[in-house]
Amino acid sequence: MAAKKKPAKKRASKKSSAKGRSSVESTLRAKAAQSGISYSTLKKVHTRGRAAYLSSGSRNVPMEAWAMGRVKSFIRGSRKHDTDLRKGGGSGKKTKKA
Repeated sequence: MAAKKKPAKKRASKKSSAKGRSSVESTLRAKAAQSGISYSTLKKVHTRGRAAYLSSGSRNVPMEAWAMGRVKSFIRGSRKHDTDLRKGGGSGKKTKKA
């Protein structure tokens, strides 16, 4: 008896949604529309959240959850991080006036 061949697996495409956007991108775009904060700003916050996870994040939480939590915190108005991305300034370099 000859062994049966298994059907070839279909490879997942890089585009995960119908419009060609990743779930993170579509989530960030939806949050940008709801909050009034630009998509590019939220994307920067998300990227910084991923970097923060890699530098000292909890290993009990997935990286994407850590980064999205940081985005949600930013939208709510937390001043613990990413203050340079907020309108109205925040923590810029202070210069001494002579």
